[in-house]
Amino acid sequence: MRGTAKGSSQIGRRKRSHDVADEIERLITDGEYSVGEQLPSEKDLMTRFGVGRPAVREALFFLEQQGLVETRSGARAHVTTPSSRLIIEQITEIAKRLFSRAGSHEQVTEARLLLEAGLAWLAAQKATDEDLARLKAALDANVASVGNNVEFIRTDVAFHFELAVICGNPIFATIQEVLVEWLIEQRTTTLHLPDADKLSVRDHTAIYEAVASREPARAYHEMASHVRLVAELYAESKRISETILRGVTHDVASRFEREKQIMWAQQSMQASSGPAKRKANPKA
Repeated sequence: MRGTAKGSSQIGRRKRSHDVADEIERLITDGEYSVGEQLPSEKDLMTRFGVGRPAVREALFFLEQQGLVETRSGARAHVTTPSSRLIIEQITEIAKRLFSRAGSHEQVTEARLLLEAGLAWLAAQKATDEDLARLKAALDANVASVGNNVEFIRTDVAFHFELAVICGNPIFATIQEVLVEWLIEQRTTTLHLPDADKLSVRDHTAIYEAVASREPARAYHEMASHVRLVAELYAESKRISETILRGVTHDVASRFEREKQIMWAQQSMQASSGPAKRKANPKA
């Protein structure tokens, strides 16, 4: 490690670029460098942390990926703030890892039950005439897409998102965006079941009517019933698919095993009858 200036922060043996990134992030969080302000030059950062230029550049790259700094060719990096889109993407990546864990289906269903039923309740209280017009348009698009799975999934997600927008709280809309990939996966699975799209449209219509009638309790229960129905359809679809595929796997394996046994039996018969044929027909 290079020598450092007096009072500089020494970096440990963990990968240097990661340590430098952590230190710069801490300085930004502590307010030493504010949004819009330039960071020290690469040379100054090298001296401060006692590392080489590659470690500093890699650290700045990490921070840029996180939306904390912006780098431009020929200029010093400056502090910035992550965009809402970047934050959503980062949260979505974390959420996908959580969703892939065992038992995550039940946990996500519980979260959706509370969130979306609550959104329906709040939407029924807050919806303006303009909001209801948009929600009706989203419902009509969903109804029109029955039979077209790709379009149905898109309009299904749009209907649920519109409820979050009506509530007027950007936090709800952000959470709904994070759940989008889960909703898509869930919908893709359930739509293989007959009439699943028609049942969903029935529920969406009931939810819209409750919101349009300004009946929060009814909207809450209609949405809760819908979320529970889709969750049960998803669980049953996964179970049935697994059962069918397991049966197909075993059927194919059994067929190949029978064919293999027949093949070896035939070869064994041919091998055992070979000498007798040669003895009976010496000229062969």
